[in-house]
Amino acid sequence: MNSMQTNPSVAETNNNACPSCGEKGKAVKPVTLKSLLTDEAQRRADDLDGFRFCPTPGCDVAYYRAGGDRFVVGDVRVPIGQKQTDASRLVCYCFDHTASEIEADVEASGTSTIPDDIAAKCKQGLDRCPETNPQGSCCLANVKAALKDAQVKHGVTADPSIGAAGAAAAASCCDASAQDTAAQQGVDCCGKPESTKATKSSSGKGGLFATGGAVVAAILSSACCWLPLLLIAFGASAAGVSGFFEQYRFVFLGATAVLLAGAFYLVYRKPRCGPGEACAVPNVRLQRFNKGMLWVATMIVVAFAAFPNYVGALIGGGSSGADTNITSTAAPDRTFQIEGMTCEGCAANLGSQLTQLPGVARAEVSYPDKSAKVYFKADAPAPPTDEQLQSQIVAAGFKGVPASSNHTVNINISGMTCEGCAAGLAERLKAIPTVKAASVDYKAKRAVVIVPADTSIDPVLEAVRAEGFEGKVSR
Repeated sequence: MNSMQTNPSVAETNNNACPSCGEKGKAVKPVTLKSLLTDEAQRRADDLDGFRFCPTPGCDVAYYRAGGDRFVVGDVRVPIGQKQTDASRLVCYCFDHTASEIEADVEASGTSTIPDDIAAKCKQGLDRCPETNPQGSCCLANVKAALKDAQVKHGVTADPSIGAAGAAAAASCCDASAQDTAAQQGVDCCGKPESTKATKSSSGKGGLFATGGAVVAAILSSACCWLPLLLIAFGASAAGVSGFFEQYRFVFLGATAVLLAGAFYLVYRKPRCGPGEACAVPNVRLQRFNKGMLWVATMIVVAFAAFPNYVGALIGGGSSGADTNITSTAAPDRTFQIEGMTCEGCAANLGSQLTQLPGVARAEVSYPDKSAKVYFKADAPAPPTDEQLQSQIVAAGFKGVPASSNHTVNINISGMTCEGCAAGLAERLKAIPTVKAASVDYKAKRAVVIVPADTSIDPVLEAVRAEGFEGKVSR
């Protein structure tokens, strides 16, 4: 803190006295110092409790407390009218009234209505003395003292309500002893209820919770894609996980949008003060930090929400392995219908898993077609069996049905209105005994069903109608 010459005798005999001028100052709340001290001055203090205000003209100390801590006039953002004597000094910080303004009223009419106007506005809850007035309390004592001085200067008989020789200032509601009495009665100097604590803005904390909730919801919205990959990486089964999160993907995306909008509202809105409350003073650094973190969180939200759309490009397509002896037009050695894939990432991962089997030259996994085509090495002594390929597919978290002994049927579906419809229909189709595998794509309005080659498709079409939709086999 700023170093100043301190009167040792004063400091030792009275901890409530100003260490520079020796006059007793009035205690002020931390909210006053938070509002009016410069940022550099606030950084020099561990806390702002226990300070007193020195109003003595000519004294360079503005605030002090026992132990020697002090702030000088230069540490305060606004001019301290209580320490000034010129006519242009502010006597009311809430409503910007000066001593010269009061003197002009007295010169014209012998009195001034400014004290009554201030009192009326205070009762309406329009004042903010703790945040604007360096003394941290009601300004009516300063205003009445300025009125008394102006009346004496112009030879006007003093207003009886003010009293003689400035007694009004000493006995006003803003006097220290009168303030104590008012505090015991639960009111301020204008007779309105006084808050025991400064109102703390909850927007920062609310914005933090909303931002965090939006991030969590966005992560869950893409869990149908990244969670199976994560489980597989740790050697756990991902069967059923993708389908569950895919079914509720749009619910999570909706929650993400609502929470993110709420976070922006809470972080960027302007705080409001209620009558009788001291508004919390915004911390500029904290506000900047919150806004910065909100935009970082927004980028994270967008990245996770769109993850299923670009994951295939990040980790490669569904085609894995390379063999120059296999042309693009060559027929695959084995074809499987895959159940359980929810994005391109699933296809890329499955393709990589299949190429790890000995004897496999390349694997082409198609997410739109829900299929896997496997090409064997020409010089492989013993290519993998269907059972080995199926085991590898299961290990990757999916289910594979050989297409060689089954018949794949594409059915155009009409009447679906949401992903939930597709998920419900898929479960209904899988429950049919003759159905080996089934998947329903809501966006493509199509169902892919695998049944034995010699089995009728009529039970599948009946199940589609039972669910309230229309199905037509695609030729």
